[in-house]
Amino acid sequence: MIREKSRECKVLVTSCQINREGEEQVIKAESKGQLSEREGVLYVLYEENTEEGQIVKNLLRIEADGLRVSLKKSGAVSWKIIFERGKRDRSEYETPYGALEISVDTKVVKLQRAEEKISLQLAYALFIQGEKQADCRLETEIR
Repeated sequence: MIREKSRECKVLVTSCQINREGEEQVIKAESKGQLSEREGVLYVLYEENTEEGQIVKNLLRIEADGLRVSLKKSGAVSWKIIFERGKRDRSEYETPYGALEISVDTKVVKLQRAEEKISLQLAYALFIQGEKQADCRLETEIR
């Protein structure tokens, strides 16, 4: 991988949520992005569209050991959260309609690096306003 330089990549995101009633919702998205690595930290910048057609920029920061990942969203919504196994992180999720307190209790952070592909798997419990809403899996593949 080229160090200190950015290169274009494809980002495939699969999000799976199982709510309190046991109903599963799976969302898949694919977008173009930029991948760079600085001082052992991977950065992936990509955009997604909301249901209303607005753009959300995502910056995924993956530490070299793969044990700590942060996700920052900006644009139509604003949010920054840290995924670290065995820890809970809390932040404000800001939307045009108001802000919500969102917490994640991270169960799994798994990073696999190959020559042509990086795979990141996160498993966590999602809390909104302090109440558990869902068990989630977020799988991100960067090519």
